Amino acid sequence: MNATNLQEITLTKRDRNYSNLKGLESSLRHSLRLKQNEYDEFEFNPNPPHHNIAIVDGVEQELTKELAEKLLAEFTEKIQAKVKETEASDEIAEEKEKLRKLKSKLNKFINATDAIEVKEYVVDVMEGDKPLSVEEYATLLNTHKVSRIAQRIDLLENYTNKKKEVEQNAPDRAISRTVNRVKEMILVIPEPNGLEITKEYTDLLQRSLLQFYEKNFPNNKMVFSFSHLDETTNHVHAFLDLQNEKTGKYDFSAQEFDFAIKYYAANKSSLNISEPPKLEDFKLPNRSEEKQNHRFITERESWKSMVMQAAFYDHFNDLASQYSLQAKFLEKNRKNKKHLKFIEQEAKKPKSERSHNFYTKRIEDLQKQVLETKAELAAHKASAVALSTTVNDLQTKASTYTNTIQTLEIKATEQQKKNALLDNQGQELAEEIIKKENKTQKLEANFKETKKRMAKELNNLKKEIQGNAERKAELENAIRVFEEKLEPLIKRFDILVDKILEAKTLDEDPDQYYKRLRENTYETASRLGPEKRKDYLFNVQEHMKEKGLDHNKAGLGVKEKVKLWATDTFNNQQVVEFDKEEVKHAAEARKRRMLKLKPPSPYKDPYDPYQ
Repeated sequence: MNATNLQEITLTKRDRNYSNLKGLESSLRHSLRLKQNEYDEFEFNPNPPHHNIAIVDGVEQELTKELAEKLLAEFTEKIQAKVKETEASDEIAEEKEKLRKLKSKLNKFINATDAIEVKEYVVDVMEGDKPLSVEEYATLLNTHKVSRIAQRIDLLENYTNKKKEVEQNAPDRAISRTVNRVKEMILVIPEPNGLEITKEYTDLLQRSLLQFYEKNFPNNKMVFSFSHLDETTNHVHAFLDLQNEKTGKYDFSAQEFDFAIKYYAANKSSLNISEPPKLEDFKLPNRSEEKQNHRFITERESWKSMVMQAAFYDHFNDLASQYSLQAKFLEKNRKNKKHLKFIEQEAKKPKSERSHNFYTKRIEDLQKQVLETKAELAAHKASAVALSTTVNDLQTKASTYTNTIQTLEIKATEQQKKNALLDNQGQELAEEIIKKENKTQKLEANFKETKKRMAKELNNLKKEIQGNAERKAELENAIRVFEEKLEPLIKRFDILVDKILEAKTLDEDPDQYYKRLRENTYETASRLGPEKRKDYLFNVQEHMKEKGLDHNKAGLGVKEKVKLWATDTFNNQQVVEFDKEEVKHAAEARKRRMLKLKPPSPYKDPYDPYQ
């Protein structure tokens, strides 16, 4: 098919990796349409054009509640059994962490030395290509005048001994608790493309996902996938098992990078993508090895994502041409960057809080109905005017006929027969006029009633639209403040948590990051209203607990609480707050989660997220 006859559309593909089974279950419940909260009834169309679809082991089935509960129970049982079977014990994890630290120190040493022979010798011993000879290694170090020779020998010797110990006692299948076990792919044709929600389009999305991963990653099983036709876009969800069935390893990221290298090599001339990054590109005299590695890994992941996206678009368009469609990339200009940033922010929200969901779509439809009703009302008014004109014409004609009859009666008696005939005609016409008048009265009464009812409906709609406008203004102000003030603080929170985790991993003192984290927490809390602040502080503590960090070091102390009281009292800068309904729900949620964790206190602390 000629490309010029194809309708260009945009695609949105989001990948989510899960090591946390709680997060995976929440997403599964959404895909399975198993109710999670009171907003669900606003998110989905109760009368969709087609039933939602589940594809399990290549078999397409209607997604009923019974099937959804069965799939969730079976999958949960399997994944929990696999975790129990493969997850590393605390002892194995501790030994592997010791080995990792020794390897990190060796890598730091060989990256810092310029002696090629020393580097090659250490790498050969680390990879098991040759046994360690203390005498040979010592001679090599002396020859190249390497400092701290005894420490270098002890480090390599400790590494080889620990590696042998781990290989003997820790099976290869022992997997870290942080490894990603399942990938969820969400493929969407966004609403601005204007495509009708149909099973044909979601079938296209399903085939493009299933065939792409089956062809390029045959050793990873697609657990199941879902087509949703009860929302405002054509979209599908698919869940991929990240364990390699051939090797038993969780090496999907490495598989993706190998695929990206091969695809790039075969399609380099048609891709507007630079060569894959190299570690040497990020080495600078004053840049630490840690920053070099971090920047290299970040850029390599970004490069891989761009190649994977290009490969998927190419695959999708091969199938989409049958539907007269062609997916295109959004140009990297300021407008599209702002649009993509908005999409990412929306994707992080619950569906009930997004600006585009089934509930907001219903509001848009109602606004269209208001405009159509106004047009119909104008047409009714025009009809009423025309009918009134017709009645006046008939009344004028009736008066003329009456005068004519009287004149004919006066003229001559010989015209009596003709006059009688005219009388009969006049009587029939008079009856017709009466019928018309009665009909006109009914029409006028109906018109008045319709006008009254429509005026009431229009007034209600105006109030509703006005309320939405006020809410929109509040939301826009909150979004502005969020982007300018809160978003940088929230991002800084994640960075500091990563710094603490990294410091713990490297056996470094994390207190400086804890101090900055507490200051960041205070700054964020000062921008929130009382109820929103409780919820935020609660989530900070819960997040720190989940990461295994000391949440008390990030919480607010007496000094910070006094500063918050002063800020709230004398220069209130609170800008983000729950509405009444959200306050109630947030308080109930905290109460449910913390009821068994903390006994009630008679002291009411307005800055304690657990009260």
